[in-house]
Amino acid sequence: MNVRYMMKELYYQRRRTLMSILGLSIGIALLIVLNSLSLAYRQAAHVPLKEIGADITVQRSGDVPKDLAGAVFPCSAVTIHKEEVEKIQKLPGVRGIGTGLLLWVFDPNRAWIVLGIEKENSIGPSLLRSSVTEGRFLEDGKPEALVEQAYARQFGIRLNDTISVADKKFPVVGFVDASRAAKIAVANVYLPIKEAQNLAVSSKELQSVSPYAPGDVNLLFIKADQEKITSLASEMKGILGNKATVATPDSFLKLLGNLFALSDKFTLAASLIAIMVAVLIAFKTMAGNIAERAREIGVLKAVGWTNRNVVSQLMSESIIQCFMAGILGLLIALVAAYGLSFMKVNIPIPWEMSPTPHFLPGGGDQIFKTLRLPVHVPWSLAFFAIALSVIIGGMTGGLLGRHISKIKPSEVLRHE
Repeated sequence: MNVRYMMKELYYQRRRTLMSILGLSIGIALLIVLNSLSLAYRQAAHVPLKEIGADITVQRSGDVPKDLAGAVFPCSAVTIHKEEVEKIQKLPGVRGIGTGLLLWVFDPNRAWIVLGIEKENSIGPSLLRSSVTEGRFLEDGKPEALVEQAYARQFGIRLNDTISVADKKFPVVGFVDASRAAKIAVANVYLPIKEAQNLAVSSKELQSVSPYAPGDVNLLFIKADQEKITSLASEMKGILGNKATVATPDSFLKLLGNLFALSDKFTLAASLIAIMVAVLIAFKTMAGNIAERAREIGVLKAVGWTNRNVVSQLMSESIIQCFMAGILGLLIALVAAYGLSFMKVNIPIPWEMSPTPHFLPGGGDQIFKTLRLPVHVPWSLAFFAIALSVIIGGMTGGLLGRHISKIKPSEVLRHE
């Protein structure tokens, strides 16, 4: 390979070189952007669960309460027995589990949405600790309450006031900002889980619809190995029955629409098309370039160049052009990814995961988690794109070089 000759050839044929680089770079940029977008939507689908420290949430739907009086279960979250929780905890791939108890409490003068939480568990609603805006978080062994600050403002509840929930008194020790908290399993009042369990045990209306024993819950928040999430979801449904609702990141991806639910297949198909277009552009451009150099190659062979020398030279030129195209395509993709990162996506939260009685203000409104789309180009994808460019260059240059190196100098030069 003659490096000086190669550089001069690329320079003197700079218009064709630039066209070749630009055409291939567009295909490479498209490949990178499509895969970056697919990755971004998958990461966005993880956010609602990630905010609550989980990879999977589990509930079980049941009957509608006959009378809305006292403490009752929402129809989307009825009893999950302690024995069932223990079975789920033993499944291979489950790294940790948090529990919660969601209640609707209908007192004569007010309706409460109550969530019993494990105060020290890093999985589940205990992450509300970071959303306390005034006062303090719940402490062990004390019958006390946190109140959502907008709800407290609406009903004039102040710090250190005592509220009555299902005829039980709880001092208000802090306010939490639900707008900063996870959108899953939100409530007006947050209690230690044992206090919420006591309310459930003593409710005749609740017991008549969904029998409940001390230690039972109705919400599970599960941390799991990423590669086992799908199989775990199926196993949990097997334990809890057909009425179980198991939410995973794929569940939220489907809520974004059919296109994103099929994002892997769509991205693979679009990526293959982008690669094919890039290969065809490179092949067509370089084929035209090499065909015009038939006389030049004939002269080189006449002065002693071998077929191997010709193939090596043309392949080197092709690899350099495609490498430059890969770099340019990566730069275009980085700029596009930066622009796309300002897009916002609204991820709908199903009513069942944050149930509010429909007859209360906002009870039937759709809840969304709004976030900026986390578009970025991973180093692994950038490296793959550059390597692919070089491979395309090597294959194209090698195939075309081998074809044209077979010409005989006498056939090219006999008309000169």
